[in-house]
Amino acid sequence: MEQPTATVQPSLLHAHFDHSVDGQYVLDPEADVFIKVNPALCELLGFTREQLVEAQRPVSTLSIVHEEDRELVRAQRAGAQNAGDSGVMRFRAVRSDGEVRHLEVRFSLISHMGRILQVGSARDVSEQVKLEHKLRTESDFNRELTLAAQRAAKDAQRKSLEVLEANTRVGALAEVLRAIPVLTKKLLELEQINDVFKETALTMVNDAQFSSCTILLKNEFDELEIKYANPFRMTQKLRPDDNPMYQSVLRGVTPLAVDQTGTHVAPIRAGGSVRGLLQVGLPKNLQRFFATHKPIQESIKDLLITIADFLGVVIENHENLERIKQQSRTDRLTGLYNRRVFDEQLVVEFRRALRYDRDLSLMILDIDNFKKINDTWLHEQGDEVLRAVSGLLKVSFRDLDTVCRYGGEEMVVIMPETVGDAARAKGEQIRRKISEIEIPLLQNPEQKISVTVSIGIACMNKATVMEDQLLRAADRALYYCKHNGKNQVKLADELDDA
Repeated sequence: MEQPTATVQPSLLHAHFDHSVDGQYVLDPEADVFIKVNPALCELLGFTREQLVEAQRPVSTLSIVHEEDRELVRAQRAGAQNAGDSGVMRFRAVRSDGEVRHLEVRFSLISHMGRILQVGSARDVSEQVKLEHKLRTESDFNRELTLAAQRAAKDAQRKSLEVLEANTRVGALAEVLRAIPVLTKKLLELEQINDVFKETALTMVNDAQFSSCTILLKNEFDELEIKYANPFRMTQKLRPDDNPMYQSVLRGVTPLAVDQTGTHVAPIRAGGSVRGLLQVGLPKNLQRFFATHKPIQESIKDLLITIADFLGVVIENHENLERIKQQSRTDRLTGLYNRRVFDEQLVVEFRRALRYDRDLSLMILDIDNFKKINDTWLHEQGDEVLRAVSGLLKVSFRDLDTVCRYGGEEMVVIMPETVGDAARAKGEQIRRKISEIEIPLLQNPEQKISVTVSIGIACMNKATVMEDQLLRAADRALYYCKHNGKNQVKLADELDDA
């Protein structure tokens, strides 16, 4: 016998509510408590139905919202208070295990027994948010590269015009210097700065018919380093004080120096200062005319100054592009690589280890009681702690290791060719070193504070087929440390063996 429709429909509604793949709920906004939740919501938030609904003091709904998003949720509730109001909002929720997830909630308000209740569904959109952030970051990075390329093109156009103007004055050298405009175009297309130096020196001798070409740049000790020379020279570093001609050009006394043999030295300017020298020698057949022909003298001078200036523009453009790339890969506060580099490098190292059957370990490090530091001495002190810990990590690992800030107070280290006891020993060494750091208080520099860290380590084994497994295993080991006394190191394999 068929049941009446009036009884079938509530049953279907209850079945839909309880078995929905999305989190379903009914909450009292005024009391800030859930009235009804389905299993999917419990799993999403990491709380049981008893904790959310049936306990004498149920978990407050706002307490589950990340502290930085609570004002957003309060404002959303304040703007929707009447039956029939509805909306969609995104916020971060903190699960019972401390994991943060991004939720998208769709809700409506209904009137029930004299109370305004909120009914809605919640969905985990963490991966979508991560992808949106990645796309935004890459879009910003590409826009910066585009702007830098446009600036380089404008500078190149200006310098190319200067080269063309100079070429009008070198009628006597037309055949010899035919290669110069081609050279400036080539330099803009080269990606590596050392290739720029090499191409310049080779073209000036092989195609433009100068007897020699040397490019020298100043290093941090104010020595001149030969970046490329044609013909090749054995001397790689020179002291400017030993050569009066170099000295006068570097100090700006003369815009271009020429000796009796016709050797020309022009300054290479970049970033508002003289960064180096372009030196060329005249072939013997041209030396005979150089001393007596004023047009030839001026043509060569104009040409070399223009090429030296063009080299300076190319150097500055390469440095700006490299700076933009580096900024997009580095965490501004700590100076460590950022999450983007970690995601890319983990894939590279994991695939290499998997392909060649090599060892690989992943370390996740979390500063203990970091929130207490921020709450006690404010976030500026917390930033000092992060800088101190990051500074130690930078000098404590090998060049082949990748040290990154994962987020908040968590750092990660990818350690190729390391596994088992070696990984644990490294973790213990880092834990001990960090505990010995004394960090001055910003409010009272004579007073010092110290911190400890918990470290979870996962090592690649035969069962590891995806890099995400390594990350989850290390995170699981870290979670064990955080909930079993902190200030310790734990291998994920030890948890599996327990």
